[in-house]
Amino acid sequence: MGLMNIFVRTRGKPTEASVPTLSSQEAVTRAMRNMAKGAPVAIAKAGAEIATALNTMETAILAVDAVCDQLIEAELLADTARDTQSDGRRALIANRYISLLDKISETVARSSHNGMNLLDGIQTTYEIKLDAEGRASIILHGANLTVDAGGLGLTRPSESFASLVEIERTIAEIDAARRTTSRVADLFADSAAVLAERLSRLDQDFGPEATLASQPSGAAQ
Repeated sequence: MGLMNIFVRTRGKPTEASVPTLSSQEAVTRAMRNMAKGAPVAIAKAGAEIATALNTMETAILAVDAVCDQLIEAELLADTARDTQSDGRRALIANRYISLLDKISETVARSSHNGMNLLDGIQTTYEIKLDAEGRASIILHGANLTVDAGGLGLTRPSESFASLVEIERTIAEIDAARRTTSRVADLFADSAAVLAERLSRLDQDFGPEATLASQPSGAAQ
């Protein structure tokens, strides 16, 4: 999974990697210089697209934070099941765990913004063009935080947590999912920081009118 290459020319689909990289600062700076040479209308369009991209990223970050909290809750449930001897109580915990997995799925599904969902794994990249000619663009790369095997890999308990083997397997899955989600959160935050810095530079050079987003941040309703 990847996150974001900023202000690059359109290229083929990138090879998937476990740890994505950002485009070089030199490439970003070069694109900013090219924008600075453009007409005010072009600069305003580019600024609006950058601001919208940032809002899209911020919406995804809010959803990632929610998933992180839900995984903590899931781990507490699994730990409680491990320490419980009653099969009936374990079954109740298993049902709560299943409901929590559904809640994670709902969080991911609602993380769409500006027609883009960076967390559902359906589309690996989204291109946001900064000019009419398509000479400069932002490429947002998505992560897969669904509970499916291609994402966090969280399986539903088939034995209602009746066996310690199933509980220990669940705990191991949650631990791996938390590491994945934490890594995605850090990378999204780094990417958002880069976008915010570019917006700040446009604001300083051309005023706040050049950095108004066409779509405000917030999860799709």
